[in-house]
Amino acid sequence: MKSTARGSLAALLTCVAAAAAATPAVAGEQVPVSVPMEGVENVLGLRAPQISGGIPVPTPGAMDRPRYVQGRMLPAHALPQVPLTSPLPEARLSSPVPTLLGGASDRLGLSTGGSELTTATPGASLDAPLSAPQADQFGLPRVALPVAALHSPLLQAAPGAELGLN
Repeated sequence: MKSTARGSLAALLTCVAAAAAATPAVAGEQVPVSVPMEGVENVLGLRAPQISGGIPVPTPGAMDRPRYVQGRMLPAHALPQVPLTSPLPEARLSSPVPTLLGGASDRLGLSTGGSELTTATPGASLDAPLSAPQADQFGLPRVALPVAALHSPLLQAAPGAELGLN
């Protein structure tokens, strides 16, 4: 990698780190982020794109509590899934694009609309290798096959994007 490419990459990473550090913490549904690209413009001598967006702050919901099932030693959903919801924030990218006919440069814009984001953590159900106490065996449990089940994580969103030339 050439030193100019390394310098450009270092300037870009510095801008992203500065944007993350300079953005005030907001107690809400999202944290706004605007990436300053002035350093890239100075290093490369080109007009840099404008990038803004947000970072979602998920809100935990009510999880399913363990349920006792007849004939099992341990409750179902021993490790419950935790639901999280958050609005997916909007993001905007605007970049200068030179025109082919030699006029002023246009800007290419990409924006994503916000949508609702719903997630859930993985969960698990376990059962011991013993059955419930049996009356015909003087209250002793029978040996049974152990049961283990994993509940898959959930991610639902309906993102969309618009691309246009200004």
